[in-house]
Amino acid sequence: MVLQTTNTRDALVAEVRHRILNGSLEPGTPLTEQGLATTFGVARPTVRSALQELVARHLVERSDGRSLRVPVLTSADVRDLFTVRLPLELTAVRLLAGRSLDGVWAALSVLEALPAGAGWSERVEAHTAFHLALVDAAGSVRLSRIYPPLQEEMQLCLARLRGSYPDPGALAVEHRRLLEAIASGNPASAEAEMRDHLERARDGLLDL
Repeated sequence: MVLQTTNTRDALVAEVRHRILNGSLEPGTPLTEQGLATTFGVARPTVRSALQELVARHLVERSDGRSLRVPVLTSADVRDLFTVRLPLELTAVRLLAGRSLDGVWAALSVLEALPAGAGWSERVEAHTAFHLALVDAAGSVRLSRIYPPLQEEMQLCLARLRGSYPDPGALAVEHRRLLEAIASGNPASAEAEMRDHLERARDGLLDL
């Protein structure tokens, strides 16, 4: 027997998060307790708790001190996110020397196995799982602790690429090239590929 452990609040968090990342809830969309309670048929206290969780994960923001909305990321936000992200992932690449990459290859396989018709939110999730696996493989408990919250915000960036990415399948190609550079055993080459990978992603977002 498989136990169902998802409660209503967690299910609501997951659904609102999904809608934000797939673009159904666009940046700037107001999120009210009453509106969400009516849409999903749940009690307002449940909505309030779910929204508090989404705010803590930086997937919902306060626009004027009180009202909540889907975050609107500015160019300055994008630059700041990558300013923090780059040294963390470069550190991970340096620590990966001689360590097992099995978990990262498995995450890449999931990204590569997505069908052509997969939704953008599915690609975002698989992309995020790849980078989380990469950081976890580095073997630093504290790096693995501080990195995931940053990826929550990074997913908002990726959501912005929906509809403008030239070939969704190219995500897998880019990440295979990155992982092959890391697996090559040449730290300088791996760090250079990671830097190029993240700078291309940042510049692509700034061009939107």
